Amino acid sequence: MREPQVGDTIDRRYCLRRTIAEGGAGTVFEAEHTVTGRSLALKLPRGKWLGNAEISERLLREARALNLVKHKNIVASLDAGIADDGMPYLALELLEGRALPGLIAARQRLSFEDTVALGYQLCDALTLAHERGVVHRDVKPGNLFVAVDEGGYECLKLLDFGVAAFRGRAETDEDPKLTIQGTVLGTAEYMAPEQLLAASDVDHRCDIYATGAALYECLTGAVPFEGNYARVLVQATTEPLPPLRYGRPDAPPELARVIETALARGRDDRFAGASEMGRALLAAIGLDTPPPTRLCIGQPPAAATAVVRPTSATVPSGERRLTPSHEPAVRSAPEQRRRQPRAPYVTPVSLRRQNGSTAFGRSEDISEGGMLVMTAELCEQGERVLVRFALPETGQFVEALAETRWVRAGRGLGVAGFEFVDLAPGPSDTIRHYVAKVDRR
Repeated sequence: MREPQVGDTIDRRYCLRRTIAEGGAGTVFEAEHTVTGRSLALKLPRGKWLGNAEISERLLREARALNLVKHKNIVASLDAGIADDGMPYLALELLEGRALPGLIAARQRLSFEDTVALGYQLCDALTLAHERGVVHRDVKPGNLFVAVDEGGYECLKLLDFGVAAFRGRAETDEDPKLTIQGTVLGTAEYMAPEQLLAASDVDHRCDIYATGAALYECLTGAVPFEGNYARVLVQATTEPLPPLRYGRPDAPPELARVIETALARGRDDRFAGASEMGRALLAAIGLDTPPPTRLCIGQPPAAATAVVRPTSATVPSGERRLTPSHEPAVRSAPEQRRRQPRAPYVTPVSLRRQNGSTAFGRSEDISEGGMLVMTAELCEQGERVLVRFALPETGQFVEALAETRWVRAGRGLGVAGFEFVDLAPGPSDTIRHYVAKVDRR
């Protein structure tokens, strides 16, 4: 079994058009159905995981989970199977929009209304999942996507049910073997204490804890407990939770209380269910219905504001203060407005720097004049780099010289705005056509 490439046809029906995302064990491609012409996302194993029975089972397990939890706030599964050469695949709806980590990195901290809107939609999705006996177990910003539908409305989508647990179904009892060769199930910074301790009776309330951690990050730019698995384990099980208002002093007290309740160390002290948490989020800002969001299609991110850091006068005696690791790093230039219309667009990007090194990341949006890129290795403002990426619609790889217009550091990943210096007319026309098509929707 060989590595799938753009141009390949999977199972005689899905032609791979371009790469959307690459993970440790798999790649997501934009594909086109050879009969209907429908565009979709196709999830395939990659690299050393090709032919790995464990990864194949995780992919098909995700397909079974998604079949149980059809919901407007959960990515839709369209098909799944194993091709003649043994290649397992999962076909998903193709989403347009931006991943939550990119939004947090670009804006540093989200508004209360946007955070509540996203939290309510996530709780609504989890309510159905839990009712159907499915526990996600890996809720985190990286698995949350703000999609724009054909009507131009934004909608949160919960992704990646590959490590989901099933309750009350004989063939889907918890299977601790469904990890990647013994790696921890989930992401430590969003895992409930009972998950970190590998308790045998982890239930749906681990998803409530993870939701609290994700919303905490939306509001503060930091996670409650940060570090490797061992460090987070010790902090989450022995140290007090850093109050949300230390990182966001202007947060409404009721909203802070809701998120801190979700993050309670003892599961019995959390919300009993996701629906209860969703209602509490709305009530915390005085609403009966969730507010709309304008995260993807609004104005470019505003310049980062100063972070208020706790002092001895603001931290009650005996309570743990936020350490530097909890404080979002802020490096920003004055806001740069785009001269051309932009559209959400996610694809892997490489940045060849002037010092000869190459950084890797992914785009968040694109315009005829430039693109917004998330990367762990930040460029300097004003630095020129050679950007390589796949064009929308055609999947053709292009290179263009670009100048770094602004940079913001985030937690783990930063975000930068690049302006094209010498993009060729053909690629420029392709991008303009794509942006116009998205805008018409």
